Amino acid sequence: MNKTLNIFRVSDSPYNVICPPDQVFRNSNFEYMLTSGGHLVEDASQYALLMDFLKEIGEKEFVLRENFGATITDSKRTTPFKASFPIESVLTDFNEKLKEFDEKVFMAGTILHWFMNGQKDSWGIYISEYPTINIIGCVPDLANGFRKIFNIKDNGYEQEKLFLEREFQCAKSPNFRMEFLANYKIKNAQQHNL
Repeated sequence: MNKTLNIFRVSDSPYNVICPPDQVFRNSNFEYMLTSGGHLVEDASQYALLMDFLKEIGEKEFVLRENFGATITDSKRTTPFKASFPIESVLTDFNEKLKEFDEKVFMAGTILHWFMNGQKDSWGIYISEYPTINIIGCVPDLANGFRKIFNIKDNGYEQEKLFLEREFQCAKSPNFRMEFLANYKIKNAQQHNL
């Protein structure tokens, strides 16, 4: 799970949390894409496509690590949840592991943020609860593979624009929107000043 620290900016201190609109990825050369959040995938077939792609790029497993400082829960836990999944896993395996973590938290819709990565430093997925979006960061060579799996056009902003703009209106900081768009290189939104 040490690769998570190479791909993401991780803090286990609840007082030094790093989550959007901050940049959570370490590699400034990554290409970023946005897709609907709330879960890693939409369904079992999309999960299977993701596993096939990860196998194709040489991964044997992936890890999921809670962004502990960003999680809002009344639990008295002092360490983040971490789990690894083989590429041969299916969506029910993934969901069952999350339920083992804490069924009450998983089922109650508690705000959870997650880092997901494999053993290669070339990609990662940040599952964000606020805004409720998944941010895929990867080297440019992998971008089209992720676009195909998640049905993303360009950087995905146009597909998620209406939802994101509603989320941005609820932000406590007036700069949240611009920081998010700048940190994740959402150029077409900035150019139109939408």
